[in-house]
Amino acid sequence: MNAITLRVKSAPDFRVDGSKLLPASLAAVSRTELPRIMLQGAGETCALGDLFDIALVQADTPALTIEGDARWLDNIGANMDQGTLTVHGATGDHAGMKMSGGELRIYGDAGAYSACEMHGGRLSIHGNAGDFAAAALPGDMEGMTGGTLAIHGNAGARLADRMRRGTVLVAGDAGDFAASRLVAGTVCIGGKVGAHLGYGMRRGTLLLTDAPSRIPPTFTEGGRGFDVFWLLLTRMLAREIAPFSQLAGKMLPRRYAGDLAVDGRGELLIANR
Repeated sequence: MNAITLRVKSAPDFRVDGSKLLPASLAAVSRTELPRIMLQGAGETCALGDLFDIALVQADTPALTIEGDARWLDNIGANMDQGTLTVHGATGDHAGMKMSGGELRIYGDAGAYSACEMHGGRLSIHGNAGDFAAAALPGDMEGMTGGTLAIHGNAGARLADRMRRGTVLVAGDAGDFAASRLVAGTVCIGGKVGAHLGYGMRRGTLLLTDAPSRIPPTFTEGGRGFDVFWLLLTRMLAREIAPFSQLAGKMLPRRYAGDLAVDGRGELLIANR
C-alpha cells in the first residue's frame, strides 16, 4: 500500500474536481498509472501528472498529502470513508462534502460548503472556512448529520445551516445566520457572531464563549437542571480545540431557549461569566 504526496507544480486557470483524490482509492494505483488519472475541469479534463509532482512511499494505512496552494481544487475529501488526507495549503469549495469516515486536515483556508452534508469522520481546518460550512447543499433539507468539523480560524455566513447531528467547533468568529435552522447537534463558537444568530433553530445546542451584542428576541432566558449535561459536554470538549478545551470546571453558563418563532426547543448557552 502506498502513501502518496502530490506537490502542486502547475495551477490551471480553471477549477478542477478533486473528488477522485481519496487515500484509499489512490493507494492501490500503480506508480505508472497515477500520473494518467484524469480529473474533470471546467469543460475539459487534465491529467494528475500535469498538475502535480508525485511521490510514493510504502505505508500500512492509506494516506494522501497535497502540498501547495490548491484553492482551484474543489471537492477534496468528498465522500471519503477511510484513511488520512492532509492538505498543506489552501483548498477550494466542498472540502469533506458527504464525508463518512477517516480524517481530512487542511493547513490553510477552505472555500464554501466545507463539511456540507458530512456523515462521519473528522475535518480540521487550520485556517478560515467560507460560507455554508456544515450546511446543506442548495435544495437539500439536511446539512451535517455526523462527525466533527473543527475550524481553527473564522467561519463565514450560514454556519451549520440545517445541521441535524454532529459537532462543529469554530475557534474564531462566525458570520451572519450562524446555526440557522439547526435541527440537532452541537455548534460551538469561540469568537464574535454576526446577525440573526440561531434563526429558525428547532433543537440542538449552540454554545458561545463570547456574548453576542444582541440576544435574538425570539429566545427566552431560563432553564435549570442541566448540570449533568454541562459536565458531560465540557468533558467532551476538553479533548478539542481551544477555547472549548478550557471550559471544564467553569460555572454553569447562561441558558436561553428558542427559536420560539418556530416553536423551537434549541438551547443557546453563553459561557463567558
